[in-house]
Formats: sequence, C-alpha cells, structure tokens
Amino acid sequence: MSVPSLYGYASVIFNHNVFQPHIATLSKLVIWSSAVHQLCFVIFSSLSFAKAEVQDAGLLFLSIMTNYIADTILAEGGNIGEILSTSIVTLTAATASLGLVLMFLGKFNCANAVSYLPLPVVGGYLAFIGYFCVVAGVGLCISKSMIGGNFLTDVQLLVDRQSFVLALPGLLSGLLMMVVARLSQNDAALPLTMFFIPTSFYVFLYLFGITLDDAREGKWIGKVQESASVSSLIELVDFNQVRWDLVFSAKCLSVWFGMVFVVSFSSCLDVAAISMDMGEPLDINKELITVGFSNLISGLSFGQTGSYIFSQTILTYRTGYLSRWIGFLGVLMFLSVVFSHVNLLQVVPLFFLGSTLIFIGIDLLYEWMYEVFHKLIPSEYLVLLTTFVAIQVLGIDGGIVFGVIVAVVEYVVSTSRVSSLRRVMKQSRVVWQPHHRKLLQEVGYDTSHPKILTLEVRETVFFGSSLLLLSRICDEIGISASPTDMMEMSLASPRHFSKSPKAPTATSLISSLKRKRRETQGPPDVSSLNEKRRRPKYVLLDLSQVPNVDASAARSCFLQLAKMCSKNGIIMIATGANPRVDWILRSHDVTYSTKEEGIVKNQLLHPHRVVQRADIPSEKVLLFDSLNVALQHCETRLIYDLEQKQKATLSASTVIPHSLMETGHLFKTKLSIILSRLLGIPKENQVLNCVEEGEIAQEVSYYSGDELYTKGENADSIYVVLAGGVEIRRDASDDLEIKTTSKRRVSFSGRNVGKSRFGEVVSYLQVGGIFGYVDFMLDRRRSLNAICSKDGTILAKFTKATLEQLEQDRPDVHRIIEKALLQASLMELANFDVA
Repeated sequence: MSVPSLYGYASVIFNHNVFQPHIATLSKLVIWSSAVHQLCFVIFSSLSFAKAEVQDAGLLFLSIMTNYIADTILAEGGNIGEILSTSIVTLTAATASLGLVLMFLGKFNCANAVSYLPLPVVGGYLAFIGYFCVVAGVGLCISKSMIGGNFLTDVQLLVDRQSFVLALPGLLSGLLMMVVARLSQNDAALPLTMFFIPTSFYVFLYLFGITLDDAREGKWIGKVQESASVSSLIELVDFNQVRWDLVFSAKCLSVWFGMVFVVSFSSCLDVAAISMDMGEPLDINKELITVGFSNLISGLSFGQTGSYIFSQTILTYRTGYLSRWIGFLGVLMFLSVVFSHVNLLQVVPLFFLGSTLIFIGIDLLYEWMYEVFHKLIPSEYLVLLTTFVAIQVLGIDGGIVFGVIVAVVEYVVSTSRVSSLRRVMKQSRVVWQPHHRKLLQEVGYDTSHPKILTLEVRETVFFGSSLLLLSRICDEIGISASPTDMMEMSLASPRHFSKSPKAPTATSLISSLKRKRRETQGPPDVSSLNEKRRRPKYVLLDLSQVPNVDASAARSCFLQLAKMCSKNGIIMIATGANPRVDWILRSHDVTYSTKEEGIVKNQLLHPHRVVQRADIPSEKVLLFDSLNVALQHCETRLIYDLEQKQKATLSASTVIPHSLMETGHLFKTKLSIILSRLLGIPKENQVLNCVEEGEIAQEVSYYSGDELYTKGENADSIYVVLAGGVEIRRDASDDLEIKTTSKRRVSFSGRNVGKSRFGEVVSYLQVGGIFGYVDFMLDRRRSLNAICSKDGTILAKFTKATLEQLEQDRPDVHRIIEKALLQASLMELANFDVA
C-alpha cells in the first residue's frame, strides 16, 4: 500500500519538468525518508504498532519550494545540478527545522497552540490537497504535468481523447479503492484491491498479446530509465552548486512558516484520531516530540516531512498484532525498494501509481467537502470553501492567511448576532423574617414584574456584541434610548472631557438637555407611569462567566446602560467581575470610585442612616465581588423602602442584625431566632425555647483573617453565623481564571486581601448563614476554604459528636437542626438551574 503512494508523493514534490529525468532516483529518496521516519517511530513512539512515512500534509509546501527554486535557477540560466542540489538541501533544512519546532512545542506542552489555526481553514487546505493529489494523479496517468495550470486548463487537457483514455482507468481505480476503504469491514479488502488492479492489467496484456514495449509506447507504462542505485542518491547533492540565497530566501521561509502550522495541526489531529479509535488517551505533546525527532533525523538524512499515517496505524491496531516487529518489517521493505535495481516506474502501470494519488485525493475531498458539511455550521463551511478557492487563486500562504481573516470576521459577525444574556431567578442567602420573606417574594421577586432583576451575561463582550447586548438588556428592563438619550451618551464620550475649567463638562451638557426636554415635553401620561411602575428598581448583571470586556464594550454598552438606567430611576449593579473586567470598567469611568462605592453600598445596606450623596454621580455601575452580597444589599433597601411606604418604621427587631452592624460593634443573634426565621417556626415554640447556644452547640469567636478550615481538612463540624461574616474561598491553585493585576483586591469587609494562597471568593456569609454542611454530610474532606471576614465574628459550631449526642438526648431539637440544614440546601439550590 505504501510504496505506490510514495511514488505518487515523489511526483507531487518534484513535479517540475526539469526533475523528470531523475524522478526514479528522487522517488527512492522519498522512500528512504519514509524508512527513516518508520525507524524513528518504532524506537521512540509510545505506540508499538505505529506506522509513519512521508505524509500528504506537507506535500504542497515542499512542491512550492522545489518549483520556486527550479523556476528561479532556470530563469537565471542555471543547470540541473544547481536545481537538484539546492532543492534537496532546502527540503532538508525545512524538514529538520520543522522537527526542532515540533520538539519544542511538545517539550513545553504547547501542542494546543497549533489549534489557534481555525479548523475550517485547515479543512480548506486539506481539501485543496485532495484536489491537488487528484490532479497530480491524473497527470501521472497521462505522463503530463497538470500542477502548473488551473481548473479550466486541467479540464481542457482531459478533453483530449488520448489523455481521457489514459486517465479513465486511474480515476475509476482510485474511486474503487475509496469505496472499498470506506465500505468494507474487512481489513484485507483494500490491499487485495490494490493487488488486483495491476494484476488485471497484466492479465489483460497477456490475453490480447500486448507486450510491455507496446504498452510503454502507448504511455501505459513509464519510459525505460537507468536504475537508481544507492550511490546515485548520494550524488544528487553537490554542496558547491547549492544556491544558499534561495535556501534561505523570503519565499521559502514564508512557505516554511505555513508548513509548520499545517503539519503541526495535522500531526495533532492524527494523534487525536488514533486515540479516539483506540479508546485510550494519548499524550499529544509526547507524540509530537516523537514526530519532531523523526523529522529532524529525516531532514539530516536528506529526507522530507512525515508523521503518523492514521489509516495504516489503525489497520495494524485492528489486526491485534501490536509488536514493534511490524514497524521493523516496514523499514526493511522500504530499504529493499531503495537498494533494489528495479525501477518500478517502468514495470508498474502508470494509471495504478496515479490511482493511489487519486484515491488519497478523492478521500480527502469526500471527507473535507462532504462529510464535514454535517459537522460545521453554514458560516464555518463557507470559510472552508473560501479557503479552498483562495488557495487556488492566491497560493498556499496567501490562501491560508485570507482564510484566517475570513474566519476571524465570521467569528465576530456570528458572535455579535448571538445574545449571551439570560434572566435568572436568584435570591440572597440571608435569613429574613417570614413577613419580610413574603414581601420579597411578592414584590422583589415577582415573576412578572420583579423589582430585583438578575441577568446573567455569558461569554466575552466586545465591540461586535456590545450593541446587541445593550438592546437585549433594555428589552428585559423595559427601557429604550430616545434620540435625545443617544445624543447625551455621545456627548458623555471621552473626547468631551477636558481639564480646562472653561470647557463644559458632560454632566452640564446633559443637564442642559434634560431641562430643554422638560420644557418641550408635557406631563407624562398614565400609560408611561404604569410602565415605569412595572420596571425593576435594581438590575444586577452577573459577570462571573464573562472572561473579557473590551474598551469599546465598556463605554458603548455598560456606560450607556448605566446612564439610561439612572434616567429611569434604576440602580445598575455588576457582580462577579474578574480582575481584568473589573479593571477595564473602572478605567473607563463606568463605575464609582472606591470612596463613592463605599458610600453607595452603605446607603443600600443601612438605609435608615442619613448619608450625604449630593456630590456623588448616579450614572454609574455599582460593583460587587459576589452576587449574594449584591442581592443582600438590594433586598435590605427594598424592604426598607416598602415599609416606609406603609408608614412603618424599620426597628432593630424587624431585620436580621447584619443590617444594623457598626464597624467594631457587631450584634449577636440568638441561634433560636435564626432557626425560627429560617424554618418559619413561631418564636414561642417550646423546642426553640430550649435551644441555647451553649447547650447544643459550641460558641466560638474569631477575628478578621482567621482560618476556620482549609481545603483538605476533615469535615468534622457545621457552622452557623451568629454575628460578623465569613468568606468561602477556593484555593489559588484551583482558581485558574485569576490573573495577576496591578490593582489590589479588597474583600467585602474592606480589608486588603493582597497576595494569598486562597483564590477567589465563592460566597460571603452573614448572620444566619450556614456553611460546611455539604462536606460534613457527605463525609469527605473540605473542598473549599473558610476565612473570617470581620473582627468579632461569632459562630455556632456543631460537631459530629454533638449532633450524635443530640439525636439521643433531644431528638426533637435534632430534627429541627436537620430541617434547618435541608432548608439551607434548598436555598442554595434555588440559585441554580435545577428542578
């Protein structure tokens, strides 16, 4: 199977007419290179049954190099010796340097880096290789080079009757091999078919009394040439005739860069395909090192690029004979052809050698033009077709670059058309009193017109998707931008900010426009007032799944959204932003300053206080590290506002004490009160009256920064927050998305976190929060870290021994504790998409 294909590969690499007198020797050079590849894989590959040889992925690049060298030297009046020496040395340098790059990629675990080349672009290139192989195979059948022409000239060449008759058996044989390879379940079917085709030709000659000379005269068999000996391989290169200026020319270097990407990508795809067929994981980086070393040795021995041969490797694997002797046998077979004095080109029918190329070409075209159609979205398939056509028009390098540009444009366009916004129903983990909880359910989280609206944003927000996202958020909120609003937004852009005291500020311009609008517009109608009442009061954007926001999106989406919300009396809040997104929003004045942010948050969390806010702009986004904390602030303020409307005073006993906390003065809440509010049990319940912290749980005090438990410890206790607060954090090693930034990170308590072995905050727990119960109930080690976030924090600690003793002595109290844990779990699940 391999040897006929390698003769076809040689005719592709050295397709220029100047190489034809030496094609027998050059073909053996390709076979010698395959023997080197196979030997390296036998010794170093982790797959004992691996098959490797010169591969189709790099053929076009090598062909471009040899054609460029031949055309340049002929144009300058050079001789065949210069062309052969320069071409072989160039291919040697390209193959060896490719091997070094592949070894580097594998050594430093950079195999995934080659995936930056889009699959549709690679597919378009591989489809072009298929077309190229078909054309080269047909040219081999008719003994004419078809590589230099285009599609129209190729068709015109086949219109000739003699050419068509010579090419037809090759086309039919290639098609037959492709059908057998894809439909037959017998691994021996394809080799038998390849044996049957030339055998049938010789039987035909014998039956009709046609001699080999007659067949050779009819161009069915190659011309008689001197046999290529091993010494002739060595004589191909004369270093005195090497044109080093062409070896390291800009043209060859640019082609080499393209070859590195494509061969690397193809090799990784082959390894991945072998792994999937075997059903066993393979270390792609390790295998890439093997491919790199093989190419390095092949290049140093005047060979060409090669890699795994997927089909033959899987064929060997399915036979069940996995010994490395299979690979050694392949090396011996290749060497036997190299040392043989028989020229296969003058005894084997040309249409058969061409059919092997046609078979490979048709198979590639079928795979990357038809089969892949059902695996790509239409826009990606269009990128593939564009790359395929562009390579024919612009060449390999230009076509691939053009394909990458089209792929980038396709991604931007398709991403900008898909909204990544989703409304979610989430509530804080605060333990509210029953009537407050009911108030929040009926007003704050009303299913039709909630006053607290949470929107989850996913994926990157960039200049292409920002306007669609802005439109979707406005639709969810129920607001729209009028022409005046758009003018105000444009006036608030950076170009209107000036340090000159004479220059009007954006705020003054907006205020002026507002006054003019009030003068020209009449009083609002009833429908507009009803629409305003239905709008949310607080809009929370969950940015925890947004990896990046660019500068254009920060201003065109988030800044404009904050201004529009402010005009409609809506407070815009963003939560969970990673350090990069946090920095970009603050850099473009989308958010409050640190001082202003603290004042605004304090006003939300402590609405009963009088806070001076005259100098604080309202057209900003309020940032929170945690969605849970942001929801807590909104719920606190909403309850206060609703009770104010009912002419009720918010006393210290009506709200959980966390809203009354003063710095350094924390109010402790009794465990019985927390359980009463959590379960909706009257305070007068006899069982609750028996619940005292010192009796059923250990009461422990902590300072800010104290570690309650760390990841990996035994989960031997459950905690309830009676006063203060607790941060639940990941390990820094687990938090793969945290990136080093120049700004300091500040926790909810306001203290500087700085460099820590702990990662991002998963949640903040205030009074009434229960934590540590998941690992405790599952009897596993701690999966997260718990750190005290406030001085004077008081926790009720339940140990396993305490609960077991409680179950025996006070089963009624134990049942209440179990119900509390179940309620805490349900409150946690309420913030996830579960049914």
